[in-house]
Amino acid sequence: MPEKYAGHVNSSDDEPAYVLSVAPDPRRLDPLDNPRIQEEGCDAITSEKKYYVFSDVPNGSVFIKRNLTPSEYIVARWNGELVIPDMLMERMKNEAATIRYIQKNTTIPTPNIRCAFEDHGRYYIITDIVPGVTLDEVPEEKKATVIEELQGYISQMHALKSNVIGGVSGNVVLPHRLSKFLPGHQIPRLREAPTAQFVMCHNDLSQHNIIVDEVTLKINAILDWEYAGFFPPEFDRAFYLRPGPSAALKGEENDVQKLLQVLEQWKI
Repeated sequence: MPEKYAGHVNSSDDEPAYVLSVAPDPRRLDPLDNPRIQEEGCDAITSEKKYYVFSDVPNGSVFIKRNLTPSEYIVARWNGELVIPDMLMERMKNEAATIRYIQKNTTIPTPNIRCAFEDHGRYYIITDIVPGVTLDEVPEEKKATVIEELQGYISQMHALKSNVIGGVSGNVVLPHRLSKFLPGHQIPRLREAPTAQFVMCHNDLSQHNIIVDEVTLKINAILDWEYAGFFPPEFDRAFYLRPGPSAALKGEENDVQKLLQVLEQWKI
């Protein structure tokens, strides 16, 4: 999924093409064929979020992201329909709650959240900018050092367990590769397990979500926790071992149907 921290904007390989015009909405006074506004400080706009970078603030630079409102939704080129993000507000709230939970219970480096709040249908997450480069920008011959450190953090993360499937925010936010087939409004009620057997999963741990110091090769932060939560261990696939999105590439096993069957076993 598109994501941005530390000056990096990323988009998955299967990101569709869109008509970059605003959707019809009675609250807008602008002509409908006007492009979406990218005001001063706005670094990028995707089909789901707006991103801002401000360098002239006290105590260092900050990165801001917020969800789009209905008047900012884009229209799909192939069918002329609105592109309505699935569970976006829930995902952003889950990200803020998960980062705070990870900071409290592990030594995993994450962005420092200055604040996160909702205002008139917009949810904002404001963090310090994390310096460094993404893991996919690190030369291949140097990645093994980073991955070794990363796997130690993954062990800490998977040591956090629950007997309930879902995020620390209280919502069940499925990995993006599953949400295409089982959107939020179709997620069934899931029963509790007799023991704490579900592990904390990041669920989007690709190389572009890992920020690395390009000199020391130490990990400065793991980003994009909006899909994180307690799930069966097989949900947290090791997408960080190669560049690309958190979904099966050509020639790789597609695990979507298998994971949907796992969820079906826990349905009430």
